[in-house]
Amino acid sequence: MGWLPPYEQLLRELYEKLPERRGQVVSLDIPPLEIAHVGLQTQIKNFKTVCEVIMREPRVCARYLLKELAARGTIDDSGVFTIYSKVSSQTINTLFKRFLDNYVICKTCGSYQTELRKQGHLWVIRCLACGAEAPVKPV
Repeated sequence: MGWLPPYEQLLRELYEKLPERRGQVVSLDIPPLEIAHVGLQTQIKNFKTVCEVIMREPRVCARYLLKELAARGTIDDSGVFTIYSKVSSQTINTLFKRFLDNYVICKTCGSYQTELRKQGHLWVIRCLACGAEAPVKPV
């Protein structure tokens, strides 16, 4: 075998190749969904606000929820998301938590500071805190 560089030098080289951390992992205070049932419809009153907090387009989050519920729905100009079906609050909160786990939270560091973008045919989550990228299923 040949000569091997000292452990400290290898470690220093490894850290130089890692992406720079852009800050500490910050816990995000996501407001609870304000769910109301109006006749046979379900409305999420603060949908646009919640989507802004998690840095996701409301239409992307709505598309996920509607697909999972096999329902139709719309987002009005004031940011209220209406689902044309009566859905329990528990079901909506469970699906929203699953959306956060799959399309918002970084799998590497647990940060909520991520962006979701489409690269060709792939959807990718890129963490703004640690720089990690991970492909996800299409929304």
